[in-house]
Amino acid sequence: MNDGTNFKLTNPELEANIYYLTTDEGGRKTHVATGYRGQFYYDNHDWIAIQQFIDKEWCEPGETVKVLIQTANPNFHCGKFFIGKEFEIREGSIVVGKGKISKVLRQDFNYWDGETFLKTLEKSIKPYSDYDDLSGYRIDFNELLPDEDNKIISNDLEFIMTGNPSKMMIIKAHAKTKNLSVVAEYVIDRWKYQLAAGNQLFKVDFATKTNLEGELEMDFFKLSFASWHSIYLTGEIIVS
Repeated sequence: MNDGTNFKLTNPELEANIYYLTTDEGGRKTHVATGYRGQFYYDNHDWIAIQQFIDKEWCEPGETVKVLIQTANPNFHCGKFFIGKEFEIREGSIVVGKGKISKVLRQDFNYWDGETFLKTLEKSIKPYSDYDDLSGYRIDFNELLPDEDNKIISNDLEFIMTGNPSKMMIIKAHAKTKNLSVVAEYVIDRWKYQLAAGNQLFKVDFATKTNLEGELEMDFFKLSFASWHSIYLTGEIIVS
């Protein structure tokens, strides 16, 4: 455990208040120190995240501490947070702390979905609406989403045009690997650096399952996206 001496996060993303449960409440028997890495649990998933305590170096069970939080894999947390969002701190299956977000420090961590995106969009920005616009984007996905070696995403993409402004296009793809981290890193990178046109937002969701050998593997991975300049596009990439 970090001893708290001169501990500073390099890129804090969230600010929160955390109450650490007493031993009688099922919490820890000993204090925690700034630099603590208890499991950061929200939306049914555990994550690695480091805490920097504000105005103190130690927190005893039964006390509340104000913290800065920095995640180990930020791409998975984009678009997920708002002030007041609740989370837990766990050690294994044991809940040792309960927290609420008090400030979102990293801009792309702010919560969004298709409906909230449309409400914040300037009224002068219209959707990709005609056949040529969407067909052009479909060509981009066909060329840029599958990998050249056909080891991560196969080239048999399925496109669904929904007519829904908050989710205009759904792209369904098949994974050539069940390794979640490989698929996630690849799809996020392709979206951010090759497929997004102009401004962009994204957020991810996923599910895992246990195979016959008892190994954890990806069931599906979903990237929700929005991209805009003078016109906008919204949709999802779903890989299974």
